[in-house]
Amino acid sequence: MLLIATLIACGGETAAPPPEPVPVPVVVAPSPVERATAAVAPIEASSGDPVQIVLVWEGVAALHKGFFSEPQFVHQLGRDLAGHVKPPINVYITFDSDRHIGRILVRLLPDTGVGLWKSDDATVDLTTLSPVFQALARYRSSVAGRFDTRVNAFRLGIDSYRGAQHCRFAPAGTPPPDGTVVDRCVLLNSGEHCGEGEGTSLLFAGDNRARIEKCLN
Repeated sequence: MLLIATLIACGGETAAPPPEPVPVPVVVAPSPVERATAAVAPIEASSGDPVQIVLVWEGVAALHKGFFSEPQFVHQLGRDLAGHVKPPINVYITFDSDRHIGRILVRLLPDTGVGLWKSDDATVDLTTLSPVFQALARYRSSVAGRFDTRVNAFRLGIDSYRGAQHCRFAPAGTPPPDGTVVDRCVLLNSGEHCGEGEGTSLLFAGDNRARIEKCLN
């Protein structure tokens, strides 16, 4: 009887319902920025006369200076860049030991680019830079193949300074890029600006088209 009375007494209390589950917001990752332009056909290594290449060093150890200075590879780079950049061509080879980033950059001086600027009234064609990137990629892979495969991690680019303005152009594609695809995003001073559009015709916002033109001429 005591058990029954206890059960009756307890049965008068209604248990609180479990709390409603808190909805979890669905986070949609932003779509990655499309960086690649239309691919350009691979260019065979040139067999013409080489133009003068001046190697400029920043943070590169003596051993690797020797690798990059291999005459056969430097002469081929001069052949491949002939007709695209007027000599002498300054090629900066840099290594940031803090961030472990290496670069091989053509420093484009005023009035030295040949056919690198192509545009209509509104859009820009950056695929004209592909021959320069393909030349740098061939040079990089030659050094990496003979001396040190880690050189394949060096980034390629074209640097241009016009007064206080700095532009950097780069290839895109599967690492290490072979230069047949150009990055549609251009570094203008400290900010990246990406062209929009299909194929080779890219539309840049604001005055960025004029800034790119200034850097490539």
